Amino acid sequence: MKDRLVTLGLALGALALFYVLFLPKPAPADSEPALPLSTELRPNGYQAAWRWLKSERVSVAALHERYDQLFTGSASPSPTGNILLTTLPHKLPVRPGEATQLDQWVERGNTLIVMAALDDTPLWSLMNGATLVDAVARLTRLKFAVIDASGESNKETPATAAAKTDQHRPVGSLLKSLVEPQSSVIEARGAHPLLQGVKSVQVTSEFPASRWRATPMDRSGVLQIGQIAGTGDGAIWLRRQGDGQVITFAVAGIFSNETIGERDNARLLANLIAWSRGSGGAVIFDDAHQGAVSYYDAKAFFKDSRLHRTLAWIVVLWFVFVLGVQRLRSRIADWNPVDVTAFLASSGEFFAATLTPAAAGARLLANFFNSVRARLGLTQDGTPEWVWLSGHAGVSARDLEELRRLHARVQAGRSIDLVRLQNLLVQLQGNVI
Repeated sequence: MKDRLVTLGLALGALALFYVLFLPKPAPADSEPALPLSTELRPNGYQAAWRWLKSERVSVAALHERYDQLFTGSASPSPTGNILLTTLPHKLPVRPGEATQLDQWVERGNTLIVMAALDDTPLWSLMNGATLVDAVARLTRLKFAVIDASGESNKETPATAAAKTDQHRPVGSLLKSLVEPQSSVIEARGAHPLLQGVKSVQVTSEFPASRWRATPMDRSGVLQIGQIAGTGDGAIWLRRQGDGQVITFAVAGIFSNETIGERDNARLLANLIAWSRGSGGAVIFDDAHQGAVSYYDAKAFFKDSRLHRTLAWIVVLWFVFVLGVQRLRSRIADWNPVDVTAFLASSGEFFAATLTPAAAGARLLANFFNSVRARLGLTQDGTPEWVWLSGHAGVSARDLEELRRLHARVQAGRSIDLVRLQNLLVQLQGNVI
């Protein structure tokens, strides 16, 4: 019993040390904010929009690969008329080669909708927002600058601009603004088919956000079709790119599960689909860059709770086997000398299983003839001395004939009676040597 307890303690210690040093620790599921995924049912997800589009018989798909897979037809069979909806900041950044491929995909007649958390700050955006402005600029080819309190644009970061705005506010008011969600409204700026029937779009930000002004990076024109109500700050921009277009939103959450039913948010989404989608085109949700990828992801693998449950069951079954089934030896067994006869028998069985009867017979005959040739002072090459044996008085004609017959069978590679051959050679060796 003591041995089992010691074994249990050492095994538990080894497993604990291995877990601490080598295995990544999965974060609790509720500790991570919901990401804008097409499968997400929590407030920040797109599952409501997904189901609504499917109920309206609009072809929808989720992208779980990088942007180069847009050309393979796996997301949509139609090469043009598709809509890709991507939400930034991305959890998995876009590679330079991907961005180029995305540009080509848009230019051949598709639409890219970029939902960027600029004018709103959902909780999930805080984890990957360090490079948000640069990432949005690369996808949309728009240069964004923060608009300060005087209405002038500058290149300050959102944190710097917010700090300057809040430095003269009372502490209580400042804390309240940080805790309570911020609300604003997007309204149309002029007439455009995308905003037909859209009076206002509800924007809800869990944390304070800055206001932005967009300018094109190249000579192509950009049309501002939506603005923040009361300020006139830009919120929706449209830019043509080849045969396609890029529609940029300075907010990330207006089509989420939480806000798609507010004001005219759903109407705006319906206008986007009706105006941008071509015949046979699909609405593609970019889940890949929010971490939902189909290719191997080591972090996702080790975070999967199924892996940890499987390892736990393996450990439990191993403990049951070691402590319950396997017998623990209480003491070292007494020394038991090896039987020489048994050793020789085992060695003989090993060689007998390895050598063919013809090979074993050839060796027995060679050893016998070498002993005869050694007596005669001849080279020991295993050559038979039939003349000498036939003239020897100790060798009978019958035994000599039997020896010739067995030798011929060995030379022909045929099986022989090794016991008979061994007995014959022992008898002859005793008579002639």
